[in-house]
Amino acid sequence: MEPDKKRALRKPHEERQAIKEGRRSSPSLPLASLPVAFWSGLVHMHASMEMEVAGGNLPHCRDRLSNLPDCLLHAILSQLEARQAVQTCVLSRRWPLLWRAIPCITIDSADFSNQQVCPRTKEEALAKLEDFADNLLLRRAVSLEPPLDALRLCVQAAGPRGDMNMGRWIRRGLKLSPAALEVSGGDGYPINLNFLSSSVSGGGVGRLTRLRIDNVILHRDFEDLLGSGGLPVLQDLEIVNPVIVSAIWRIAADTLTRLAVVDVSCHHQSRCSVHIAAPRLASLRLEFPLARLASVHFSIIDGGARLAQASIRLLEDDGEDPSDNISDVCFLLNSLSSVTRLHLSGFQETKQLLLQEVLDHVSMSWTSMLSFPNLATLVLEDCDLGHNLQTLWRLLQTTPAITRLLLK
Repeated sequence: MEPDKKRALRKPHEERQAIKEGRRSSPSLPLASLPVAFWSGLVHMHASMEMEVAGGNLPHCRDRLSNLPDCLLHAILSQLEARQAVQTCVLSRRWPLLWRAIPCITIDSADFSNQQVCPRTKEEALAKLEDFADNLLLRRAVSLEPPLDALRLCVQAAGPRGDMNMGRWIRRGLKLSPAALEVSGGDGYPINLNFLSSSVSGGGVGRLTRLRIDNVILHRDFEDLLGSGGLPVLQDLEIVNPVIVSAIWRIAADTLTRLAVVDVSCHHQSRCSVHIAAPRLASLRLEFPLARLASVHFSIIDGGARLAQASIRLLEDDGEDPSDNISDVCFLLNSLSSVTRLHLSGFQETKQLLLQEVLDHVSMSWTSMLSFPNLATLVLEDCDLGHNLQTLWRLLQTTPAITRLLLK
């Protein structure tokens, strides 16, 4: 055998020996970075080994997975959907109660969905979902386990019944004092969150620092949740695909430091305004089709002074005429003048807006130019930089303190 191949074969053994002797630390990999399929496969492999051992097919096989400490097993089970985590109770004598102490609970209606379109089958699947979620949250509440790290609810809305289910599960889930809450209406009709304020009033929000809502209908009472009387310690808010009912909608929270709003739409035909008032806001991410600004207007009325990072991404347009919305983009960029890091994405012809058009509009219509005096890092992703980088050169003239430029 060639020397290089011998060294390659010895390397794994040498690595393990070095780790064992303490000369080298073992590589660390965050559990959350591994896909759910990995953990699901690991648990299923363990289950099949258990059955083979019980049947005498693997008499000398050791149950190494069950020998792991509880904290690590809880972290593994947290990567699974709730239904899969509960099903692990049949693996061995040690596993029946492990699922009750998992720090993260994910309830997804997709685990109970059926490909058949028979109404009776759909009704049975929905009934199983309701029974499972109700019992899971109830048993977790009476188990006297530590508070949750995260509660994730993803339910394909089934009209008023789906809205009521989501409201009930949020109320019961908040009694477990989660640090993070994620509510999603999936790909179906958006969840109506007109009950959210009453759900929060029941308590359990003293640890809630992160809230993510996706595909939901937001009413005016959602504004009351963001104050000290609703979510007193909220720091991270992500709103994806929301439908706003009120004409003026405020995102106002004294504790908020991170905010992301993605593809917001207005329920009314008339224009609605999104006012951001967060004096401690340090990071802002906005994603929207350019034509959406014809019905939704963003304004930062408080919080621009401390804002350090900002990101604006133009999404694929939905076919409307965006020609009248360039001024809105200019005003939005101008409100981000104090940031130290700016990420612009999607300013190209396919998204119907170029950076060159923005700069031309400002020079022709404004008395002053765009200016980012504190900007140190500029990231331009999928942006048209003009012939011979002329657009990039004009943009860099607005950033006298820039030290880092990233082009993607």
